[in-house]
Amino acid sequence: MSNWEDTLVGLMAAWLLLAGVAYISHRQQFGLSRNMLIASIRGPIQLLALAFVLHWIFDISSHWAQAGIILFFCILAAQTSSTHHSKHKKQAWVATTIGLSCACLVTLPWLVFAGVIDSDTRTLIPLGSMIAANGMNAVSIMFERLSSGANVGKGMSTALIPTIDTLRVVGLVHMPGIFVGMILAGSSPLAAASAQLIVLYMIVASSFSACAVSFLMMKYFDKTHP
Repeated sequence: MSNWEDTLVGLMAAWLLLAGVAYISHRQQFGLSRNMLIASIRGPIQLLALAFVLHWIFDISSHWAQAGIILFFCILAAQTSSTHHSKHKKQAWVATTIGLSCACLVTLPWLVFAGVIDSDTRTLIPLGSMIAANGMNAVSIMFERLSSGANVGKGMSTALIPTIDTLRVVGLVHMPGIFVGMILAGSSPLAAASAQLIVLYMIVASSFSACAVSFLMMKYFDKTHP
């Protein structure tokens, strides 16, 4: 078979695993199967679209354009997180957009100023998307916990469990993608480990910032629009 056919077969084999889990979820009435299947169809389409336009995005040199693209990531991520708020979804969307944007503003400029990362689009856009995605996951969990009656401390601590657990077991249980990718590309293990740790520290700090600012914004909206 050609490389393209091998790829399709591999994707189908992996998708069948997801389809099997979705079927079990449907039989047990967990309410997850529909979201699983829709996400599994959207994912490849979105990744193919990204691959198609990525080389144009990487040619961008304007910092304002970089900020606009990262803000776009934050807006889309916030829309997903807002669906996990039991009420005031529009306010939750605005609050989370602000929270994720602040998380990017706290982390990316600092890392550039410290000379840890470059300020080119090829660096900032992928890192910005990682901050938005991980912050989205943390805020979604926080909203779920708050909707269940948990206080803000419990909500935020639960939201950060996956991120902190990943940091705790990195190199022992988990070999993250950046580390593996750099090793396969020929970088030294020390350089790969350093780059991966920078990203993990960034994600922990940005996820906490996103949750804190999103919660404070929701509190502000509750006071001004009871």
